[in-house]
Amino acid sequence: MIIKENEIQYLEMLMDKLMHSSNFKQAILTRQWANTIPSKAGVYTFKQDDKIVYVGETGNLRGRMKDLLDSRHHTIRRTIGTMHYSSIDGFVKATNKIKFPAHIELLINEHISNKLQFAYLEVSLGRKELEEMIEVLIEKDIRLNKRGKRKSA
Repeated sequence: MIIKENEIQYLEMLMDKLMHSSNFKQAILTRQWANTIPSKAGVYTFKQDDKIVYVGETGNLRGRMKDLLDSRHHTIRRTIGTMHYSSIDGFVKATNKIKFPAHIELLINEHISNKLQFAYLEVSLGRKELEEMIEVLIEKDIRLNKRGKRKSA
C-alpha cells in the first residue's frame, strides 16, 4: 500500500497529539477508571521512564481498558507478568485462557499503576497505520507489544 504525503501528514499530526506529554496520565486499573474512557475507536499507548513501551489500537477504547483489568484479555499484562515476576514462587504463566495466580495479578496491577503512564486518542480513520507508525519507534528490549498471530475477522 502506498501512503500519500497528505496521509503521512495526517498520521504525524495524530501522533503528535497522542504523544504530547499532557495526554499521559496514571492508569488506575479499576472499572470506574475504565468507565472514564470514551467508548470510541482510537489508539492508546503506555510509556515508562518517558519511553514508549506499548501501543495498541481498538474499535472501543473503554472496552479495551476494561480488558486491561484481566491478564487473559491483554498482552501487556501477560508480558509484564512474565518479564518481571516469573521468578516468584507460585508463578504460573498466564494465557488467553488462564490468569496469573492472584498474588502475581496484584503485582502487575501495581506495576502498571505505579510505573506506566497511559494516553489515548480517539481516531476513527487510520488507527492501524498510526499504531504501526508508533510501534516501530519502540526499542525492542523495552517493548511490551509481544503478540502471537491474531485471529482473522
